[in-house]
Amino acid sequence: MAGKSTQRSAVKGSDTQSIMSMTSVRTVDREKLRDKARQMQMRDNLRLMLCARIQQTLKKSPKVAEELAGAVLRAQQQRGLGMELSDDELRRTVEEICGRRQEQKHIAASARNDPDETLRGNQHQIALDKRSGRRSSSGTKDSSARSHGSGEGASGRRGTKSSSKNRIKESEASPTADEDNVYMTQSQLQQLSTGFRLPPKVSPKKEKGNGIWEEIVKFSSVEEQLEAERRTAAKENARHFISSKLEEQVHDRRQQLEAQRKAAQEEHERTIARVRAQEEEERAKERKRLEMAQQLTQIQTEQRRVKAQQQERERQAKKAQEIKMAETLRKQMEDERARDQARKETEKQRIMRVLQDNQEELRRKQQLKEQERDLEVKLAEDYVKMEESKEAARRKHLEDMAANVKARMKFFGDTAKADMDAKAREEEQRVLKYQEEYARQQAEAERKKKEEAERRNQQQQEQLRQQMQEKRAREAAVKTDLNKQAELWRQERIEAERKEKLMQQQRAMRNHSQQDVLKQQIREKETRSLEADQSLLEVQLNAKLLEKIHKQVGNGASVVSETQNRSREVRTYHINSAIDWCPNSAISDAHQPAPAARADFPTDTPSVQTIVLVLHAHALYI
Repeated sequence: MAGKSTQRSAVKGSDTQSIMSMTSVRTVDREKLRDKARQMQMRDNLRLMLCARIQQTLKKSPKVAEELAGAVLRAQQQRGLGMELSDDELRRTVEEICGRRQEQKHIAASARNDPDETLRGNQHQIALDKRSGRRSSSGTKDSSARSHGSGEGASGRRGTKSSSKNRIKESEASPTADEDNVYMTQSQLQQLSTGFRLPPKVSPKKEKGNGIWEEIVKFSSVEEQLEAERRTAAKENARHFISSKLEEQVHDRRQQLEAQRKAAQEEHERTIARVRAQEEEERAKERKRLEMAQQLTQIQTEQRRVKAQQQERERQAKKAQEIKMAETLRKQMEDERARDQARKETEKQRIMRVLQDNQEELRRKQQLKEQERDLEVKLAEDYVKMEESKEAARRKHLEDMAANVKARMKFFGDTAKADMDAKAREEEQRVLKYQEEYARQQAEAERKKKEEAERRNQQQQEQLRQQMQEKRAREAAVKTDLNKQAELWRQERIEAERKEKLMQQQRAMRNHSQQDVLKQQIREKETRSLEADQSLLEVQLNAKLLEKIHKQVGNGASVVSETQNRSREVRTYHINSAIDWCPNSAISDAHQPAPAARADFPTDTPSVQTIVLVLHAHALYI
């Protein structure tokens, strides 16, 4: 019992010590985590910027550009260089990375073709790991889990992001081995996402007496102490190296100052002679400048004359073009009038033919009506004759019947007379019915004739109405075409005027910008010419000597200053004149008037340096 209790207390003590070591490892400073997260965010932003530059500069797809951006960051970090890369440097780095990838692919392909070489390489890597002192866990069942799982877990906080990702992938690939040994808590996953790796926590279901975490903590502490000693030694070496370098630089700087003092003393002796030589040279340059100014005036006059001739030729050409356009428009309008007149004549003839056809139709209808009327009169006369003959025959018949009746009355008496009266009445009714039927037929025929005449009249009116509509439509189409043509001409004229105005504005803007550039260059040159050809140290050393020179010169310095100021004003005026006769301005701005001569400036021309500056600016513009 005592042995068991001792063993249990030892196990509990080891467990307590392991828990304390894990607790001390987990108590990481939050500021360090925030700094690491901030660095990772900055690295991610830099990677995204590099990815965008690779897509824009090298025309890569987003996926390839993202991989190349990560590779470039790793390469620059390994080299210890900054991330401020130009486009050429970025292109060279990407080409190097792509070349290395091609070589690796080639090596991998050759390794697949030669498996013995791969096996020898793996054995060599295992031997190197053994010599470097790496240890692996003995709790796994297969070699792959030992080499990738527990071996990397022993490195603890020293593991990199790539090893962490490899361990996660391998744990996903072989879940059985990981579930038997370790499990990951939510806090460990969060720390892993920020780039911080804690040792895996041993499952409480397993046996706790192996003491692996104590060995890991001891090994990590030893390595951290060695790393701290190495960093301290490296800092001390760097401090000694920098101190020696600084001492050498201070010694070199003192020697340089001494040499500069000697050179300044010698230069001071040559300064006065150089100033006198420069004044003489300035007077000679001024004489040459005046001579070149006269030549430049002649050239400027000739160019203005050529420009005036060119403007006159352009004006004449434009006037001839306008006359030609007016003649073309006049011919087009005459052709349009002739076509319109011919169309009107054709329409008029067609309408005349239609009217003649209508008159002929009316005349034919009138003849038909007269023929019908004659036929009706004839029929009426025949009917009257027939009625008269019927009436005569009836009278005769009645007279005969009366005679017979009288004769029979005498013979038969009253009975025979009644029969005769009944037959007479029937005959009279039959005649009346025949007359009514004849009258009804005549009325029906007259109604049909009127309806046919009205229908033909409506057809003729409808035909005339359609013809008038077609005529109005043709006239409206012709008018619309003329309006469209006029609108097109008006728009073309407005567009031409707008383009001409825009060209004039652009020419004016170019001329102003050229003038500003030339004036700025002249001002910079004058500023440089006024500056002393001495450093600040030389001015300080030669202050007394310069003060003595100024006292000796006296009023001569003010005269020289006024002369230089006057020369500068004359030079500025002639530069402005040279800008106006510049060939680019003479070609582009044909409508700008020549600058008027000022009364307070002489009529001479710019200097040789001014002409060279103007021609150089024109060459740069071209």
